[in-house]
Amino acid sequence: MKARERIDKIVGSCQKVIQEEVSALLGKEITVGEPETTVHGKEECFEELIGKTVVAHLEFEGEVEGQGAIMVSIQDAIRVGGTLIMLPESELQLAVTDENYTEELQDSYGEIANIIAGSLTSTFEEHYPKNFRIVRTEQEVLNPVKVDHESEQPFPPGEYYHSTFSMSMQGADMGNLHLIMAAEPLGLIDADADDAAEETPEPEKITSEEPAAQQEAEAETETEGPEAGETVDKQEEPAAESTAGKSVGPQSKKDIQKQKKVIDGLLKLCGNKVGEEVTALVGDQLKLNNLAHNIYSKEELLEIPQGKQALTRMEIRGDRTGEAYLFLNVSAAIFMGGSLIMLPEQELEETVRNEVFGDDAQDAFGEIANIIAGVYTAVFEEQYKKKIGFVKKTMETVVPVKVDPDSDDTLPNHLYYATSGEVEFAGREMGSYVAAFPAAAFDLEGLAEPAEPEVKEEAAKAPPASDASVEKPASQQEKVQATGGAAGPAESAQPLRSPETPPDILIFSDDPKEGHNLTEFLSRLGYHGKELPYKSSVNAHLNPSIRLVFIVMKEVSEQGFGVAIKVSSAGYQVPLIAAGPAWTRTLVIKAVKYGADDILLTPCSEKDVQEKIEMNLGKIAA
Repeated sequence: MKARERIDKIVGSCQKVIQEEVSALLGKEITVGEPETTVHGKEECFEELIGKTVVAHLEFEGEVEGQGAIMVSIQDAIRVGGTLIMLPESELQLAVTDENYTEELQDSYGEIANIIAGSLTSTFEEHYPKNFRIVRTEQEVLNPVKVDHESEQPFPPGEYYHSTFSMSMQGADMGNLHLIMAAEPLGLIDADADDAAEETPEPEKITSEEPAAQQEAEAETETEGPEAGETVDKQEEPAAESTAGKSVGPQSKKDIQKQKKVIDGLLKLCGNKVGEEVTALVGDQLKLNNLAHNIYSKEELLEIPQGKQALTRMEIRGDRTGEAYLFLNVSAAIFMGGSLIMLPEQELEETVRNEVFGDDAQDAFGEIANIIAGVYTAVFEEQYKKKIGFVKKTMETVVPVKVDPDSDDTLPNHLYYATSGEVEFAGREMGSYVAAFPAAAFDLEGLAEPAEPEVKEEAAKAPPASDASVEKPASQQEKVQATGGAAGPAESAQPLRSPETPPDILIFSDDPKEGHNLTEFLSRLGYHGKELPYKSSVNAHLNPSIRLVFIVMKEVSEQGFGVAIKVSSAGYQVPLIAAGPAWTRTLVIKAVKYGADDILLTPCSEKDVQEKIEMNLGKIAA
């Protein structure tokens, strides 16, 4: 049995043992998911970790010697540790919110880590050929983004076997448990080398003599070179440029995606903490639901919030400067501010209904905005490699649709990286939440480079390859005629000279899986669907040839409804179908209000899609 397969099997068995042992100790059901495993370097071990993390160190003792760690978020360590010592729920929740990892909680979580180490030891003793123990030693709290990957702490640089387990307690989701074990002592590095050696072709030996001849030839070239100095310069410079072009480009994209992952994690943490801090301040619970993070132009950003907005400006200070913006529905700002100053219920309801954002309500909401800015500052100062802070400056009311997107009016016309979601306060849905930052502040301007042009460039390169490519439209012509287009053969041949067959159905989606399924269904039904992300310009893609539009939502949300508004206000009479899971009567009414003609429940079948299309296109024909 190969070394990696053996370790994967052992760790898979550990999952059940850990789940049973920890549940028995806590007296509550802990669910530990199937592990996702990989072997990579120390730096990659910390890439998925966001926020303060508790690292319980592991030592291998016996025939195998090495190091490792068990890593969980500080909130999860407090949660399971507090459950073990039976902290009252209110006290436990406060400790989680404040990340107050007391000595007592450290000791109790240490017992959980001991159980996990013991589960690993017993499983390895049963299934691994060498005898060794895995012992939990000390623990520490660290910020993953501040770990020096070249240092010996919290464990030395090198290759590690990394297992990631999802966790939940009593059905409530928690973060992931990360198990790190040195790869070389477990035979995983040697095993990879052996596998690579097996796959290396024999001809390698035959060519092994070539370098000597090549070196001689190169030496002769170098000897002759100085006589023609200009020639040497011209030959060397292009080579250097070529090397840079091959290595820098892909690495840059990889770095941007890595940076996006870091920023997304921090913004997600900020969203959670905003809810906790405002709830603690006001007394009523604030939840920010369905948070998503994306890059937007000014025009796209202004299309997210609907209706009159309370706009809070936050000055960016530190290693980056500029201005960030918080958009919240005026009614939500009034309600939250009024709740803070404890307005009588009847008076509060009336001011919200009339959208009277008086001085008292503004001052009160200003305090809440201060708290929100403080949360972003605390998270980024603690967790981010650069020093960035946010200070609440001024507030004003704006109507986004009335702001000129092409000017610097209200906010500058540049790229933004924004968190958007929905506000739920005191059990009420209260519109959208948008926190927007200059993309340059997070070094994410590169995300604006579209992926579509790359595909089109490849498609454009294909036709000139041979004269036969000119004949391709004939086969495409048959496909278009089968799609139900009204044009006959002579008419349909005209547009087929373009590299792509024009779509007749648009799919705006934030759910790649369902969006892809829908595209496949449409293709089999004889339609040509085009899938687009939410941030795509509706006006750029909607035209008279589009017969129907789908909006596919991973979770039914204000973002999806925002796209519906853009479609319905674009000036084309085209049926609009809103697709998503878990529809309620309230959500259906809201979808119809925002322009949807029909609702599709996902996940869906090809038959479901066919029925919806026939019904809605039939209405137009009638």
